[in-house]
Amino acid sequence: MNDYGREASRRARNEKAKRAREQFLMLVLLLALVPTILCIILFTKQSKLQKDMAELKQELKKYELQANSNGTGNGNQGGVGIANATPFPTPESNNTPQPTNGTIPADGTSHKTGGDLSQEGSVVPATDVTPGTDLGNVTKPSPTPTPTPTPTVTPEPTMALDPETGEPLPWADKKVYITFDDGPSKNTDELLDLLNQYNAKATFFVIGHEGEESKRLYKRIVDEGHAIGMHSYSHDYEKIYKSVEDFEKDFTKISNLLYDSIGYVPDLYRFPGGSSNSRCKALTIQPFISFLLERDLRYFDWNVENGDATGKSYTVEELAQNLLDGVEKNRVSVVLCHDTNAKGKTLESMKIVLPTLVEKGAQILPITEDTPMIRHVKPAGED
Repeated sequence: MNDYGREASRRARNEKAKRAREQFLMLVLLLALVPTILCIILFTKQSKLQKDMAELKQELKKYELQANSNGTGNGNQGGVGIANATPFPTPESNNTPQPTNGTIPADGTSHKTGGDLSQEGSVVPATDVTPGTDLGNVTKPSPTPTPTPTPTVTPEPTMALDPETGEPLPWADKKVYITFDDGPSKNTDELLDLLNQYNAKATFFVIGHEGEESKRLYKRIVDEGHAIGMHSYSHDYEKIYKSVEDFEKDFTKISNLLYDSIGYVPDLYRFPGGSSNSRCKALTIQPFISFLLERDLRYFDWNVENGDATGKSYTVEELAQNLLDGVEKNRVSVVLCHDTNAKGKTLESMKIVLPTLVEKGAQILPITEDTPMIRHVKPAGED
């Protein structure tokens, strides 16, 4: 074989070897890629399954809470109430308050405390209140259906022990019941998201907002384990406290609205302005207190305020500090806040309040049957 033939043969062998190497490398690359792709697919499926499992656990927990709270699993969450109650009949009268136009007020509603609150929840009557109508001789309406008692549901504390030392945190013995009056509003969804982020439960004393969006918010409140209570339909002092009959008309409207929205009538009530409101002195509030007690409803006031309804222009930080200062003084705090379109600062202040309470170990709870009563004006004859 001449030199030309030998060179051609050598080049052919080299070319063949090169192709073999390329094929080998391609095979190695494929063998490496296939497991990687399979791992990615399996990881994606595992993440989806974990997410589905978490959602199922959350749903199961929700249904367990429903079953525990009313014994039947009929959806009565968020505190105690009148489960499967018949809506209250609306009294016939030409003076029945008319519904709102289906929108949420843009400027919120104001509250007046009627006096200075003490740490224990007592009140020093205000000296400049407008005397209310004497209702002592008014014939009281016949009692409405008796609420069905439900078991006490007390959520687990948010945190009680230092995870590093195992020692109780500074506020581990404090129970904090944050309440929001006047909702729902455009801020309610974000407020509920924030409470959920910190595993905190609150109490919403709502007023009468018509429309599907408001009904959705009423239902979301109870579906997520918060307590819900009535705060009147109209929040109009002059109409509500004009007489027991007018109080009943307003009460009937808010109870029927909530029954249509959440399937039951709550047994919690907060008087507009509190039981020490500026329209009623201690004497004239008693017929309205009797109206609630005859129907086995409980009314709550507060012993801590964040100050968002005082008329002062507090900053977000000041609102948060007002609340935290009040909680520091009490072992049991029922905190007054507001949920209206105009209370964006209150929403923002919760981004300071909630992590601080959790960090200090306070229990952030909804009002339930075992919540200590905080009342500015007690029922007649009660010490």
